[in-house]
Formats: sequence, structure tokens, C-alpha cells
Amino acid sequence: MQTAIDLLIGGASLGGIYALIALSLSLSLATTHVLNVAHGPLMVLGAALATLLVQVFRLDPALSILILAATFALVGVLFEAVFVGPILHKAAETILISSIIVTFGLALTIETLLGYYWARFVHPEPSFSLALPVPHLQVGGIIVSTQRLLILAFAAVAIGAFHLLLRRTAVGKAARALAQDYEGALIVGVNPRAVSRVIFALGILFTAIAGAFYVLTVPLNPYEGIWLTLVALIVVVIGGVGRLPGALLGGIVLGMVQVLAAFFVGPRWSPIMFLLVLFLVLVIRPQGLLERRR
Repeated sequence: MQTAIDLLIGGASLGGIYALIALSLSLSLATTHVLNVAHGPLMVLGAALATLLVQVFRLDPALSILILAATFALVGVLFEAVFVGPILHKAAETILISSIIVTFGLALTIETLLGYYWARFVHPEPSFSLALPVPHLQVGGIIVSTQRLLILAFAAVAIGAFHLLLRRTAVGKAARALAQDYEGALIVGVNPRAVSRVIFALGILFTAIAGAFYVLTVPLNPYEGIWLTLVALIVVVIGGVGRLPGALLGGIVLGMVQVLAAFFVGPRWSPIMFLLVLFLVLVIRPQGLLERRR
């Protein structure tokens, strides 16, 4: 029972993180046609900054999260202004291809600079991980990891915030309009630049904080960012572009696959299992698990 509870909570917590980063990537793709290959490296960068603030500078974790949020909200605004704004008026295919090329270069730059400067100024072997001094919970003889529960709570709050944004605010309604019919939204007066600023600021902010929570259980190194982008894309394929329920389902599926694969056959098999899940979805339901066949 203890093992089953550990696997369930571990898979759900990882799945929540995967769902969150996939949702922010999917929203930007659906509303602006921008595919941000640097999405994963930005998550690793958030994990690195959190590790630096908490483990090296010994700041309070709550204060570190606030600093992290403010920093990456600004990074999101700058990212939109530099990489998204100049190409947003072009055709959808041009936006997609240009964004892949430009953000791939950005991803490589982040990985290289982060690895080099961390090794030079912080530690010769770059690795990002956090450990909060919180006791485990014991319920009826079952020990539950408090850190994993914190990850679950963060993912639930962040995904709930995205849901409220999309359903209850003018920006969210404009984003859904752009995702459903881009040209029609432009005709009725939706400003894609205003929407993209909010989407990228919030998306990169939550992605960076997700990186900080992710390394509470799984260490990262500077060169795993592009793999995390691929994980987010797999979730998007499983759940469908721009769909919150699909992102949740896809994230939970991959989280459980990773935990079960690590437990039964070893952690090195997790990437192979991810690609196997992607292959099966593309063969059986290429439109996504929750999308209707057209």
C-alpha cells in the first residue's frame, strides 16, 4: 500500500507539472502560432535561479518564489517583444517556422551559458535540486511526501488560474477567439499583441516556477531543457492544442508512465516509454485523446 501511494502521488505530481508547462506552450501555439522551443530551457533556468536563491544565497523559499515570479514575468514580456512581436503579423506558416528556428537558437544559448557560468562561478558540476525542510505526513500508517503534495497543490492552483483566465477575463476570451478562428478574431477587433503579451508573460512565469517545484523531486542539469520541451509537445499531442482538459490528461499519463517505468524497469527507460506513448497516440488517435475526429 505504501508503494502504491508513493507511485500514485509521484505520478500525479509530475503529471501536474507536465500539464502546466504543456498548457502554457499549447496556449502560445494556439493563439499566436509561435512554437517556443526554448520553453524547456526556460523551465531549467527557473530551476537554476531557485537553486541559486535558496541553496546558495540561503534566502527564504517564499521570498525566492516572489523574486522568481517577478524576474520571469519580465523575461516573458521581453521574450514577447523581441521574439514574437516582429513576426506576429506574418502568415501562420511563416510564424511557425521562424519561431522554431529562432527559439531553438535561444534554447541552445541558454543551455550553453547556464552550464558555463554555473560551472565557473557556482559549482564545477552543474546540477539543480532543492530540498525543503518539511516533515513527511503520516496518515493511518501511510507516509506521504509533503514535497510532492506541495507540487500537486502548486500545479492545481496554477492550472486553476489559467482556467479562470481563459473563462472569466476579457484577455482569456480573446485568446480563445484567436485559437478558434484567428482571422475572425482579427476582424472583430481582437488585438493579438495584447493577448500574446499576457500569454507569454504568464506562461513563462508559471513555467519557471514549475521548474523550481520540479527539482524538489527530480534534479535537472543545464542540458535537459530541450528534452522538457519535447515532453511538453508530447502532452500537447496527447491532449490537443489549446485544451486544458487534454493537457491535464496528457500530463497525468506521462507522469504515471515515468514513475511506473522508473519503478519497474529503471529510470533510463522513461524517455523510451514517452516516445512509445506518443507513437501509440499518433497511430490510434492522431487528433488527440479528447479531440473529436473531423
